[in-house]
Amino acid sequence: MNKRILLSAAIFTGLATGAYAGAVAYVAPAAPVLTEETATMGGGFGTWMIPLIALALIMLAASGSAPSTPPTPSDARIKRDIKSVGMAENGLPLYEFRYLFGRRKYIGVMAQDVLGHTPEAVVRSPFGYYKVNYGMLGLEMQTVH
Repeated sequence: MNKRILLSAAIFTGLATGAYAGAVAYVAPAAPVLTEETATMGGGFGTWMIPLIALALIMLAASGSAPSTPPTPSDARIKRDIKSVGMAENGLPLYEFRYLFGRRKYIGVMAQDVLGHTPEAVVRSPFGYYKVNYGMLGLEMQTVH
């Protein structure tokens, strides 16, 4: 549902501001003048309020969603030395691992497990590997020291 709200607000913003796209510079009038035409057609006040309202809707929809954390590469295909270390409170298995070309150890989830548990928390990278939004799972990937 939040994706629909965000998309609708983004389209609305684009349409609302599209009419002004050809303007190169804004020159503020010396003093605002309210005429019968601007009062009946919504000029002046309404022209700058539309994009602000759309922006507020976008921010409201985003704040109502899960915590906004960037998706973390979590595909089993880009990890090595994978060992099961337990279970998270949400029922997902936790693993200790290293990334293919890294030395540091981490504890986290595998995207392939998350796909069956919370598929909306998984996105595919441009290279075809899965990433997980840990915030949507109520988890954080941990570094092993």
